[in-house]
Amino acid sequence: MCALVASAVALVPVGVVLGIVALFRTQRLRLRGRRLAVVALSLCAAWTALGMVGIIATAAVIGSQQGPLSSFGAGTCFTYHDGTDTAQGVDVASCAQAHDGQVVAHHGLGSSYPGQDAASEQSVLGCVGDAALAVPDAGRLNLSTRLRIYYPTQASWDQGMRGAVCVLTHVDHTSMDGDALDAGGLSPVQRQVLGLTNESVLLRVKLHDVPGSSWKIAATLERRLSAADGAESAALSALAANPPRGASADLPAALRTLAASDAEEASRAQETAVLVTSSDAWQSQIGSGTQTYAPATADYENLRTPLHLPPPTGP
Repeated sequence: MCALVASAVALVPVGVVLGIVALFRTQRLRLRGRRLAVVALSLCAAWTALGMVGIIATAAVIGSQQGPLSSFGAGTCFTYHDGTDTAQGVDVASCAQAHDGQVVAHHGLGSSYPGQDAASEQSVLGCVGDAALAVPDAGRLNLSTRLRIYYPTQASWDQGMRGAVCVLTHVDHTSMDGDALDAGGLSPVQRQVLGLTNESVLLRVKLHDVPGSSWKIAATLERRLSAADGAESAALSALAANPPRGASADLPAALRTLAASDAEEASRAQETAVLVTSSDAWQSQIGSGTQTYAPATADYENLRTPLHLPPPTGP
């Protein structure tokens, strides 16, 4: 009976010992209670199994809260595990609290590794495009926010990383707050215009973040900016001609102004893409501040006023 009680209250080691003793005694002395001893040992086995399930479940929960950046899905906010960067993995954090970054998208690279240069190019373009769709308002991001792209090398590909991780973080290492993927509170008009302008906003931000040594990526991004600006200019012009219901009276003029700047930037970006054939050539663009067309950035920020959207926050 003692063995049964010990097992019932989950004193597994005690229950096992008492159960074994009881079995020997009932066998030697032919006492009644052998059945109770067997029941006690069965309960011990059950408690042990439940304990193992609990340990495994706990390990799974802990494991899901920290690990390599590539193991977490879009929307995950995180802090650096070592407090510095992603090299030692990240810890999942609440987006409502201070955090170091947020995964906004994953971009697949196909079934076979495309090579280092192609992986870099596909990842950068893919992440910009995916982030433009995922982030409802790229223009509200902090001025220190940058789109970081982590793409696989041949070695990490062989270890299972089959795509790029697209991450928002602050270039000055200050903490972020809020969920960049939260579209709450946006009106249909705001959503429509932001959907047309998000990609060019992110491309401009990314181009001002490309170092001289990455001139090939810079040239690729300039070509993409030219195409995005051209499409945006046409779409904004059409929207200005037929404003959506609920638009403010001064929105059409702001749309036309940005459309004109987009067209100019598209032309300049195409020229820049042709000129950037070396690290020195791209460094020259950086030195002169002509990676993008400044009036287009200003006109986009002015467009946010008739949309009743706040300007970006900044340090």
